[in-house]
Amino acid sequence: MSSISSNHPMHIEILGQSFTIKTDDSPEYIESLVEDLKQRYARISARMSVADPLRVAILAGIFLLDDLRKTESHPMSFKSKAAKDKASQPGGQLLSEDFDEDQILAKLDKKLGELGL
Repeated sequence: MSSISSNHPMHIEILGQSFTIKTDDSPEYIESLVEDLKQRYARISARMSVADPLRVAILAGIFLLDDLRKTESHPMSFKSKAAKDKASQPGGQLLSEDFDEDQILAKLDKKLGELGL
């Protein structure tokens, strides 16, 4: 994260919510975070047929924490997967998907169905 100015205000719109944050990070960096998050939301919403923004955000939070814990406990595995993903993507961009996202989504979808949600 690069610092260009102290408490730089930045407007963000995501999941129908609009707000301004103050950050020391560059606008480009924050925009890339927001774009990555929007892509995660879209994948989750499409895969699980979830339209409620709160549920989508909660599921995305679970997946992001899962990614974080996996990278902390197995950093080399994550790097290997990231390199493999990069090679398979047009333009060679790294993906931020977690290792077992499809399996986790299937389990969550099943459990939510059992709970009638």
